[in-house]
Amino acid sequence: MVKRATRRNHIANGQPRPGDMLRHCVAGLVLLAGLMLAPGASLAEEDTVSGAEDALRYCTAISDEASEARAAWQAQALVEIEARIEAQLETLARKRAEYEIWLERREAFLRRAEEGVIDIYARMRPDAAAAQLAAMDNETASAVIAKLNPRQASAILNEMEPGRAALLTRTVAGSALKQENAL
Repeated sequence: MVKRATRRNHIANGQPRPGDMLRHCVAGLVLLAGLMLAPGASLAEEDTVSGAEDALRYCTAISDEASEARAAWQAQALVEIEARIEAQLETLARKRAEYEIWLERREAFLRRAEEGVIDIYARMRPDAAAAQLAAMDNETASAVIAKLNPRQASAILNEMEPGRAALLTRTVAGSALKQENAL
């Protein structure tokens, strides 16, 4: 939420609002111009010219102060923005830590579930396991066969249709080669 600077806040802080001095100069010039253009104005032309010169000198004299006030206000605004960004970064860091914990628990659950599935297929009769794995997609069936011990995997593959068994064997061998190449 952006906190807007109000005149009351600046007066309470003893600081002029950025642009206050410039607004006063512009308002003075507009007032003088209005007096010059007003029908039936009673000011002499000389008074109007000297008043405009006075207003111009005043604006020139306070321009440095106005620039400094504007720079100070901008610096304060940047400090406030930086504080809000730091708070957001802390919030994001906490959220990230929460997600990492959740992800770690999820991965642990999946590992336990995977181990459970492998144990189930390891205890099944080879012909029943072969029928189940034949109905699965190649990646899942290959992953299960790869996790079984070689004796159980060979018994299951022996019970499968030869083409499907060869496909699963190629997939398992390919993933083993990829792992060796990654090391």
